[in-house]
Amino acid sequence: MTAADYFQWWRQAPFATALFQTAMQQTEPSQFVDANAVFKIVTGLTEQQLQQSQAVQFTLRALYFSANTGFYYQVNSHAPEPGYQLVTMHQLPDVAISRQQVPLRGADRLTAVLLELTQRFVGVTAEMLAPLLQQTLQELGQAVAADRVYIFDYDFVLQTCSNTHEWCAPGIMPEIQSLQQVPLAAIPQWVSTHQHGREMYIPDVPSLPDRDALKLILQPQGIKSLLTLPIRDADGVLGFVGFDSVRHYHYYTEQERLLLSVFARVLANLKRQQQRWQRED
Repeated sequence: MTAADYFQWWRQAPFATALFQTAMQQTEPSQFVDANAVFKIVTGLTEQQLQQSQAVQFTLRALYFSANTGFYYQVNSHAPEPGYQLVTMHQLPDVAISRQQVPLRGADRLTAVLLELTQRFVGVTAEMLAPLLQQTLQELGQAVAADRVYIFDYDFVLQTCSNTHEWCAPGIMPEIQSLQQVPLAAIPQWVSTHQHGREMYIPDVPSLPDRDALKLILQPQGIKSLLTLPIRDADGVLGFVGFDSVRHYHYYTEQERLLLSVFARVLANLKRQQQRWQRED
């Protein structure tokens, strides 16, 4: 396996990674080989700038500040094989520059939306729920700059899942009609991940292997980056809420993913409330 092949394992990492080819002589510059979507978002470099970059630009410092995200990242590197250098950047969630230095970013806006919506659903009636959910999906999508936000229900009796609610940004094609009764057998890894209470985060869909089952489903929808979080309670997983990025690749910080998991828990409570309403009818 070459270093370039080896890097394919790192493309879906939820942290920034880039591969450089090192010169035989230490005095000669290294050569950029590849980078995952997270690395491009964290650094904010264009493709042309990446092609001209060198590993030393990142490895000379232990911490890297991203103007795009407002966070600091710990920089590490190692040689996967002679002649190559893999650079990784891991977010330090508790180390951010002060709010006086940069304007409020996505996580701050997302926090405000979540605080408001937790109050919004108190005392909600069956008639109010559908339009309220639609409004909430729109606000969350705008807060994290997603192009499509949706809710799916799992049906483990029929072994299918169906899209029940969807919001799309202007110019984004809805997919809800084509995503009914999707066989769970088509997405076993997806289902297993949710059943174990974990998120499904794919920052770079096009880089998935060509025959990957998820890529065959996601790429026709034009999805570049995706995050789905399980909706679950004590009895198991009920469904999931998802966020698609179509126009651009999107990097979700650890803080954003944690905040969105709070919304998934709110949805679990609402689904149980729906079941109680149905029993009362």
